[in-house]
Order: sequence, then C-alpha cells, then structure tokens
Amino acid sequence: MKKYISLILIFAVLLVCCNQPSKETVSEKIAPTDITVMSVDSELVKVSALSPAELKDDSVFTDGSIPTSWKIAGVSNVKGLKLFIKQLQQWVITNDKEMLASAVQYPLNNTIKTKESLIGNYDAVFTKQVKLSLATTNFSQLFRNSQGVMLDAGKIWLAQTGNNFKIIAINYGGEK
Repeated sequence: MKKYISLILIFAVLLVCCNQPSKETVSEKIAPTDITVMSVDSELVKVSALSPAELKDDSVFTDGSIPTSWKIAGVSNVKGLKLFIKQLQQWVITNDKEMLASAVQYPLNNTIKTKESLIGNYDAVFTKQVKLSLATTNFSQLFRNSQGVMLDAGKIWLAQTGNNFKIIAINYGGEK
C-alpha cells in the first residue's frame, strides 16, 4: 500500500511539472481584450492587447512583395507601434479628438500647423475613409520604407521618434 501511494505521489508531481505552460504558450493565450498601458506624450491610456495574429509579421505581402525591415523604417519597437495603431483605432471609435491630435507630428501635411487646428478641422481630416483605413489595418502586412509605416496604400503614415510614435501624414483630401 505504501509503495502504491508513493507511485501515485510521484506520478502527480510529474504530471504537475510536465504540464506547466511555457512563456510562449501563455503569451499565445492572451486574449485581445486584455488591457495594456502605454504612453503617448507622457499621458497614460488603456489599450487592448495584441492577439498572436496581430503580433505576427508576414514575410511576404499579399501582392508578392517582401517587406522592408523595420529598422529601415526607423522602428525599433514593433509591438509598441502595433499597440499605438490599436490605440488610434480606439480614439477614432470614441472620436477622442484631443488624444488623436496629441498623436500627430506637426505640421500635418503642411496645412494643419497646431493641435488646436486639427481639433477644429477634425471631421475634414479624420474622414470616413481615414477612419476605415485605421479600422481595417492588417497588422501582419504593415508596409514600411525609409519614410515610415504606411496604412491603406498611403492613407495614413506613422513614424517612431525616440520611444514615441506619431502620425506623420494623413492623405484625406477630396473625400466626403
């Protein structure tokens, strides 16, 4: 009987030890609704975490081209960039003009010189098409080159400056 209990105990210990998830397994199970905190201009905000599919980068784009390195685009923190895009998506959904205006590098397109000007022209800049570009971003197919990171065939351009990310261009002209 004592031998039988010892075998059960050893089996239980092995079962527990062998079933501990690796860090990769745990990170793969993180749901997109988990909360992460990131800083934009020293203001803390909540943003949804990235799913494993959003963290992945494709080695070939759907058009058959091979993406340029993140380094060439000036991005040293790819996860931070993708979290920034997630954050932009949330601000667009809630029409948070103040936070979106804080996420822009001025002048924007040489026409919007200040944060106040962007807030005043919000609907003309963040058109339905610009908002749709953000909403439909394919995180594994982010085009990049020496100018930065492009969303939706150039509708929006992003760049990393130091540890921060900024919108550096929005091509919104002529849309209704």
